[in-house]
Amino acid sequence: MRFPLIVSAATAISLTLGFGLPAKADLVIQGRAAQALHCAALLFIASEELYKAGYLPRADYNYAQSAAVHMLAYVPGTNDQKVQAMGQRFEKMLSRKSLPALLQEFDQTAPWCQKTFL
Repeated sequence: MRFPLIVSAATAISLTLGFGLPAKADLVIQGRAAQALHCAALLFIASEELYKAGYLPRADYNYAQSAAVHMLAYVPGTNDQKVQAMGQRFEKMLSRKSLPALLQEFDQTAPWCQKTFL
């Protein structure tokens, strides 16, 4: 299901660039919020990698990135805390699984994530 683009360019840029900021104390996110964060991180990583590899058109990439940011509405905290949480989730995911394994996980969980958080 498509939804109106509700993410400002500033928010999207801060999500993309914010991961290089100095480390802060790990945020603890649990329950449904943690599931939304995981879905958002998977979608963000998958769309980024598929776009860079030439498998995803620009319009679909933009939609996926916006949808990932939209999923963060289920995560409590300020935008800065959400950026921090996404960065932490990226680090954890990429340290535990290979990129192909993450893409396979995305394929398996994307329908549930879409139904639940979009």
